[in-house]
Amino acid sequence: MAALQTWLDGKYKITWNGKIYGIASVDGEDATLEGPEFPEDHEEKGINKRKLKMGNFEETDQQIYDATGKRNYEVKIINNGNPEDEGFGVVTDYGKCITVKGSFGFTYTWDWIEEEEAKSVKDDLEHDMDPYESPPNHYTLRPGHVGKFIWLSGAPGFGKSTTARRMMETHGFVYYEGDCFFSKKNPYLPQSENSAIEGLLSAKYLKHVPKETAAIIHRSGKEWEKAFKGEDSDLSEVFNVMCENILKERKRVGGDWVVAMAVPNRKMRDLIKEKLGSELVFVVLNLDKDLQLERLEPRVETLGSKFNEILFAMEFEPVCEDEENTIDLKITRDMDLDEVVKAILDNISC
Repeated sequence: MAALQTWLDGKYKITWNGKIYGIASVDGEDATLEGPEFPEDHEEKGINKRKLKMGNFEETDQQIYDATGKRNYEVKIINNGNPEDEGFGVVTDYGKCITVKGSFGFTYTWDWIEEEEAKSVKDDLEHDMDPYESPPNHYTLRPGHVGKFIWLSGAPGFGKSTTARRMMETHGFVYYEGDCFFSKKNPYLPQSENSAIEGLLSAKYLKHVPKETAAIIHRSGKEWEKAFKGEDSDLSEVFNVMCENILKERKRVGGDWVVAMAVPNRKMRDLIKEKLGSELVFVVLNLDKDLQLERLEPRVETLGSKFNEILFAMEFEPVCEDEENTIDLKITRDMDLDEVVKAILDNISC
């Protein structure tokens, strides 16, 4: 154990937003993460490896100070597979708890646990996963009987997932959540009274995701970072794989479909329409920046202010006049959710 080390060696459960996401096995400065977020095939790339460094770092933010009473961060946690991904934390409870502010600004904890509890947590996490092939859902399957095909796009906070869920609830659409594909989670979110973001966070992870699919999703992270910064990005590889999954699932499940997923530019919209066919209609939601900011504000507590700022700054290419099967839908402050759904269905029926 290093001379300045203030945390205990052993097993820690990683908790964020009230949910356990994995186990960290700590040995001095080295930590190995296990769980659905950190599959074994990531080991070669170091994605599930962390380095803990002691030091006297910047002042803690108010949330960390309120939780710990400490004025400065004292440990830096570095992602070996992506050194730019680093969090800062404080150690409390006699070395048994590390409270961390992640690189995107959200807060999570590492809590020391006994070996037996760690084994139980790992077993529970593994059992609480759905199969990648034919993931379960609450729809009545109608294989081959396909109907309307809508893709809702637009910037974060524009209401893609919330609108898609209402289309599921009131018009019987099959709702496929695109963010779940990128998180390797079950894309069929059930009916619920929680928020769209809470629904996404509570979705079950998928097991037995093909290694190449997982690798493509992981590689897309760098391209999404470019897109977040307004730089030229190429998401064609991952959207191709996502479209293949959608085609397979739509054929298996059947019915009217609505996909909710932000697509940053026309190039990717054209690629998706080419892959999914002429039946697909893109509906690009559009609203003023002040309303977007209001809608993003409730996410700060869960996702952190820095991540919200990144989402708010992200630029999306508007619909071009010559785009086929693409609708630009302006959403105003006085429109309720059912009016948005009606406007979508009226537009695609024209």
